[in-house]
Amino acid sequence: MALGPCVAALLAAVYGLGASPGADAHDISRHRAQDKPRTGVTEARIVIDESDGTRFEAPRPGTYRLPVIKRGVDGDVLDTDGRRRRIFDVIGDRIALVSFIYTRCSDARGCPLAVTVFFEVVNMMAADPDLARNMRLLSLSFDPNHDTPSVMADYSGYLSRGEAGSARLWEFLTTASQEELGPILDGYGQYVVAERDDTGQPTGAFSHVLKVFLLDRARRVRNIYSTSFLYPQLIASDVKTLLLEEAGEEN
Repeated sequence: MALGPCVAALLAAVYGLGASPGADAHDISRHRAQDKPRTGVTEARIVIDESDGTRFEAPRPGTYRLPVIKRGVDGDVLDTDGRRRRIFDVIGDRIALVSFIYTRCSDARGCPLAVTVFFEVVNMMAADPDLARNMRLLSLSFDPNHDTPSVMADYSGYLSRGEAGSARLWEFLTTASQEELGPILDGYGQYVVAERDDTGQPTGAFSHVLKVFLLDRARRVRNIYSTSFLYPQLIASDVKTLLLEEAGEEN
């Protein structure tokens, strides 16, 4: 499978091969305070290392609480086999990490960043049985006209190749129509605008603010990560904090 612009940007983001010229195409200025992680602590620190860039030190699991932000939203989706399913059925009885993407995204700080982080979380899950048993990752396209089940299958096949069991850990979904997608996006507050050229025709690109949602087993949103706060280490700490909360073992 040939690398599309999204995957090429993903590799650039991961391996430092240079950012896409359109890296700032998404309106990052629209990030709001409520989109930042709600850890309720100050232990988390950003450590700047001039030799290899920015590193993030996550707070220790159980030393903070994640408040309930809102209820998660269910909806009709299609999996990579074209089967009609419900979001909550795909999640099952697990804690879920949910992102909204589209496969043609070329903004290294947008969808490719979310995919890169999810890939790193899958690797963490492969090395940590607690995470693997208790988590599921969902990437849902907001471009159903292009991102059909077969396109999502090709996309997921490239990203997950060589990762044992990743198909069970990370689900790639789309919807049958914009009409079915709309209530899902509205429910999560993931706003997306199709970009148009000077003649008013769609360009195939979308303006959106990257958001990733952490849902507990009760289908409640417990954190919303955005571009500046999307760290695999923080996600792992948050999930382990929820597991400690379930067990009544918070510190």
